[in-house]
Amino acid sequence: MEITVKELLQQLSLQFQSHSETAVLDAQVLLAHHLEKPRTWILAHPEALVTDAQHKKILQSATRLEHGVPLPYVIGHWEFYGMDFILTPDVLIPRPETELLVETAIKWLQLHPQKRNAVDVGTGSGCIGIAIAKHIPDLLMVLTDLSSEALTVARLNVEKHRLQDRLEIRQSDLLERFPALFTFDLICANLPYIPSSVLDTLSIAKSEPLPALDGGESGLIVIKRLLKQAESRLSPGGLMLLEIDPAQRDQMIQLTQKHFPSTKVQILNDLSGKDRCVTIELPFMIYHLCQRQEWMNSQKQGEFRDTSLVQDGFIHCSQYDQVTEVANRYYKGVPDMVVLCLEPGKLISEIRWEKVGSEYYPHIYGPINLEAVNKIIAIEPISDGTYPAIPGLLY
Repeated sequence: MEITVKELLQQLSLQFQSHSETAVLDAQVLLAHHLEKPRTWILAHPEALVTDAQHKKILQSATRLEHGVPLPYVIGHWEFYGMDFILTPDVLIPRPETELLVETAIKWLQLHPQKRNAVDVGTGSGCIGIAIAKHIPDLLMVLTDLSSEALTVARLNVEKHRLQDRLEIRQSDLLERFPALFTFDLICANLPYIPSSVLDTLSIAKSEPLPALDGGESGLIVIKRLLKQAESRLSPGGLMLLEIDPAQRDQMIQLTQKHFPSTKVQILNDLSGKDRCVTIELPFMIYHLCQRQEWMNSQKQGEFRDTSLVQDGFIHCSQYDQVTEVANRYYKGVPDMVVLCLEPGKLISEIRWEKVGSEYYPHIYGPINLEAVNKIIAIEPISDGTYPAIPGLLY
């Protein structure tokens, strides 16, 4: 006997009331999944008929829900950041509060077009890394997880969203499988942060994978390991984003100051006003090469100008890993060279990150105020006139 959508919604809503605070919504989502329609269609077509075969499958799913299986596992997918992700009980169910991490990463990447090398640590379903990459078309990202089962789900989602050309799947215990000197511009992680003693009191621990929840005695044992590994793997000027429990705020500030003593740390609030996301942004400098006399002249003028400012309207600067290359390309054999190390936050003139060839370079549109010069490093060429790696740039 056929039943209408309205009748079945009423039946299921009553059935789910005893074990769900969102019984009506659960019923709508379940019907939408089995009828292969948007939830809005379900609401707009109460008179539509449900076939006997569909009705049977819906009731089977309803029984699983009553037995404690979360709805996302029952239907096999879930929405996160406006995107649909395949799910199995091998991965955590994405939650709205984690969207803060994604939103923060996207905004930062949009403001830093030269930063395009990222990693999502403990990726699970891949929802964080995939959502970020979908909104930043030239981002290259690695998705890591210790669980091979989780990586199978992540791989399915990468393929679902057609990001195979930019997202790499790699099994790793945090960042252990990466060389110590291999750095990332952006490190994202939603790692286990629930104290072991608390897990027994939470219903989530009965249905979702424990290794993705259990943060050890303090709740921070896994996060501490990642912070230690990230010391050598977060690039200058890079950003690290970590989701935490609000109660861990003060501990996280102390931990980040221990591992990154000179960094800028912020705690961001989620939509409910709770401390949720730790941002760790490494300081960075930009660099300008010039002859010592040019720098000496600026002391008299009260600001630094050079011929490029007159000719091109900007002073050409470099990132950390570009300085030696620029020195050898343009200043080979030029005597008495120095590097001006500049703090971007102190510059009065505008900085624009502009693409030259395949790389981005910082260009300063206006003179350099002397307060922005952090230090000056003299550089000496070797016997053939080339410059070796320049020490002391970062500190």
